[in-house]
Amino acid sequence: MFLFVPNLIGYARVVLALVGYAVALSNHHVMFFCYLGSQLLDAFDGLAARKLGQSSQFGAVLDMVTDRASTACLCIVLGALYPSRVPLFSALIMLDLFSHWYQVYMTVAAGSSTHKGSANWLVNVYYNRKVLFTVCAATELWYMSMYMLAFTPGPTVTLPAGLPLASLSLWQGSLYACTPLFLFKQLTNVVQLYMAACAVVEVDEQKRKQS
Repeated sequence: MFLFVPNLIGYARVVLALVGYAVALSNHHVMFFCYLGSQLLDAFDGLAARKLGQSSQFGAVLDMVTDRASTACLCIVLGALYPSRVPLFSALIMLDLFSHWYQVYMTVAAGSSTHKGSANWLVNVYYNRKVLFTVCAATELWYMSMYMLAFTPGPTVTLPAGLPLASLSLWQGSLYACTPLFLFKQLTNVVQLYMAACAVVEVDEQKRKQS
């Protein structure tokens, strides 16, 4: 199982991310392509698992931990590049970890086979496969746009006449375009954390009554 194809893809994601972080403050080009490669591979591990019949709990944990760790490490890099925004990036790390781990613990406590579900309609919309892919991709692009802006604005993009801004740099435009979906993901994390925490408390209360 350690050598299942989707798990090998997961290991490659970790290696690419680590190489990128190693040079993140000195070579933004290498960091960009390593992180991009790591995130693109995320779209293939689940596909490989389904196509090859190699789904496993080990692979699911590897995928989720890699996602959470990648975001946390990138926020650490962004904190080094934007010292005044360390509180923001710290809050984003904590919200991401709290929300997903309470959700996973609630899933285990309830005996469910997947953490991608909730009694809340907003969370269920978020976990729709197409919505999840779009929102996560936009969120990662938001983070990478912040990263790249610390080194270069990128080429200038001319906007159609009549818009408030006559021109915008590539990474500024990317940041602005991704912000609504980025905020949607953070809102979903808050709702997911609340719903999962309530579910865990309910399990605790039932156990207390039984004892």
